[in-house]
Formats: sequence, C-alpha cells, structure tokens
Amino acid sequence: MRLLFALALVAPLVAGCTPYIPQKLDFGTSAAVTKGDIPPEYAAFNAYDSNVNPVLAQQICATSYQPGDVTTADASPGQLVTAHGTCAVHRPIVGP
Repeated sequence: MRLLFALALVAPLVAGCTPYIPQKLDFGTSAAVTKGDIPPEYAAFNAYDSNVNPVLAQQICATSYQPGDVTTADASPGQLVTAHGTCAVHRPIVGP
C-alpha cells in the first residue's frame, strides 16, 4: 500500500521532467488523379487511388487528424490532388 502511495506521488514529478520535444504538426499528401483520356502506360503506372490519402493521414497521426485544404492542379496527363492537414496537439493528463 505504501508503494502504491509513493508511486502516486512520484508519477506527476516524473511526467513534469520530460524534455520539450519540437514537433511539426502539419503535413501534406498528394496523388495523381486520372482525368480525360490517359495513355495505357500512364494508367498502369498510376494505380494509386486518391481516396487513400485521408486514410494514410489518419494513420500517420497519433492523435486525431484534422483535415485542412485540398487543392487540385492540372498535370499532364490528369490532375494532381494535394491535401494538407494537421495532427491534434497531445494534451497530457498528468504533468504540464
């Protein structure tokens, strides 16, 4: 019982001693989207689905993913879709 009480008192002190870790919370994903007639060699090379981008972004974040802006740009051939978003800031329960 004393050990449990001692751990309960020491845990906030240990959590308060963690160093500051700089973090970059924003990132982007991109994919080529077919638009119009595309030669078969390009269609075979670009077998990536642009709907996978939000799934990948959610897997990168340890906290919840917050989508930002989505831009499309004309490319040759097709379009390039770029999405930007951020990861939610982690708020510790114990500590600063």
